[in-house]
Amino acid sequence: MSCTKSIVGLAVACMLTDGLIDSLDIPVSVFYPEWKQGNKQFITIRHLVNMTSGIQNVPNTAVEIYPSKDFVQLALSAELVAKPGSAWSYNNKSLNLMAGVIKKITGKRMDHYIGDRLFRPLGITDFTWSLDSVGNPHVMSGCQIKAGDFVKLGLLTLYNGKYQGQQIIATERVAEMLTPCPLMPGYAMLWWIDYSRTTLIIDDEQISSFRSAGVDSTFIENAVRMKGRYKPAGYQTKISETLGAQAQAIINDALAAKGLRLARREYAGDRTYQANGYLGNYIIVDPHTKIVAIRMISYDSYENDSDAFGDFKDMVLNLTNPAE
Repeated sequence: MSCTKSIVGLAVACMLTDGLIDSLDIPVSVFYPEWKQGNKQFITIRHLVNMTSGIQNVPNTAVEIYPSKDFVQLALSAELVAKPGSAWSYNNKSLNLMAGVIKKITGKRMDHYIGDRLFRPLGITDFTWSLDSVGNPHVMSGCQIKAGDFVKLGLLTLYNGKYQGQQIIATERVAEMLTPCPLMPGYAMLWWIDYSRTTLIIDDEQISSFRSAGVDSTFIENAVRMKGRYKPAGYQTKISETLGAQAQAIINDALAAKGLRLARREYAGDRTYQANGYLGNYIIVDPHTKIVAIRMISYDSYENDSDAFGDFKDMVLNLTNPAE
């Protein structure tokens, strides 16, 4: 699932390590000249991998992406809904363009490059990758890998690019990969960042931004009822109480396409890094405790929302930092 994104993040760090690119700030138009016009000329690799490209996106991948025969062309043809670099919005469509970018940089299909450059030094040989109809590997998801190999990716991240004494990715490039996006401190280069102290805030400032963006009035009324400052667990309880079992889908429908989030966040404390995939697939990397933990589940095994194991991260961290 979306843990595939974090694997691609490691691959981009490999390209930087090897000098195949000298910066994430290279315009995508270097590889796709059709973007050398309008605001698309300002979109860089960094914008793609930290979700700030401004490209139009429908959060439900079944609407536009999966029906498309060519995921790369779909991204190239998309409209812009925000100035590149001006807003953070989780975007599967724009990220799929990285399959084309990586092929143009390395000369290899993305999954072949990752297999040779990243997986082989880790002893990972048994994996598959989903492709679109014209042969582009999916970037938003699509890597199938064994659990014992999956954890190696977390160990590589924990030990700053080193695995079993071999420096596979330069330390400074791993640090760059894990640097928070200024527009979204909870996200880096295709890895999520959690903090030991996080506060989620729904207040008049948030409500005003919804009104300015033309968000549905019924949703705004619900948001007003949810005003407050919350710890993550309390926030999840509140949105479920107010919006019901489909709370996240309702929030996405109302806000995602407008580049908005229900709550803004204040962060403090130790950082934990996370690959996070649909249904409840995770890599948890905690530099403070030196813990790496994974959880994997197949689509066929998933039966209900409890199988998403949403409290997995907290349970892992509480092994050494018991909740008070």
